Amino acid sequence: MQKYKVGFLIGRFQPFHKGHLYLMRKSFQHVNTMVIGVGSVGVVNQDNFLSFGQRKKILEEVCKKEDWNDKVSKIVPLKDYYNDELWLKHTLEVSGKIDVVIGNNEWTNGIFERAGYPVLRLGFYKRYLYEGVKIRELMREGKKWESRIPNYLVNFVRKSR
Repeated sequence: MQKYKVGFLIGRFQPFHKGHLYLMRKSFQHVNTMVIGVGSVGVVNQDNFLSFGQRKKILEEVCKKEDWNDKVSKIVPLKDYYNDELWLKHTLEVSGKIDVVIGNNEWTNGIFERAGYPVLRLGFYKRYLYEGVKIRELMREGKKWESRIPNYLVNFVRKSR
């Protein structure tokens, strides 16, 4: 198995859930360090209720609790562009040097592959439970969502809603 020096993981993390945690754990089997790109900064609506600052704090807490501070080199904001070339240019400017892209979003994967970057598709973990769309729906409906995110994040996410 090839080990890459720097992986780049992109997500919205609205909110960070156990599927994200699984993807990060699996990613570290393939990369030495990781840059995390937080997508859709500046977009605020019912599907994007956490600010970049809040999501960065959540990711920093995950890195601390999982003992990944030495493995995650930076967490960067990614703006939305409705032009693939502009989005890629911006993303590469803020990410710095990367060797591989990690993720399951075919739109972003396609952009990076067309630019010559290898992409690791590591698969979803219990997607029927751990999907942001479903978790946000449970939150809006006042149903139980807490078991779908790491325990140490529940209070922070509750306060941020």
